[in-house]
Amino acid sequence: VASAVALGGRYDEVGKAFGRARPATGFSMDLRDLARTAPHEVEAAAIRAPYSNDAGLAAAIRKLRTAGEVVVVGLPGRAAEGAQPDCDRELVKRGGEWTVRKLGKN
Repeated sequence: VASAVALGGRYDEVGKAFGRARPATGFSMDLRDLARTAPHEVEAAAIRAPYSNDAGLAAAIRKLRTAGEVVVVGLPGRAAEGAQPDCDRELVKRGGEWTVRKLGKN
């Protein structure tokens, strides 16, 4: 069932009770209803990376971001796992090289 997104109208002589009549218009809307009608954008999945001063990691992150990837870096002293729920991949160091590894469903 369709419903109005906004309601309103013209209000002649608004303010007359306060000594100054004048024309006005007004409207109201429920932002929650409006948000429900908007198309939902699916955010691109991201790559999580550990916090580190490793120059190789910084270079790998820079390269991925330049290629349009979203890379989320963890905070110092915090475990990266579970901190970034939208990540479907992670940067891991294997054989001295930083590579992207796909994460499995938890």
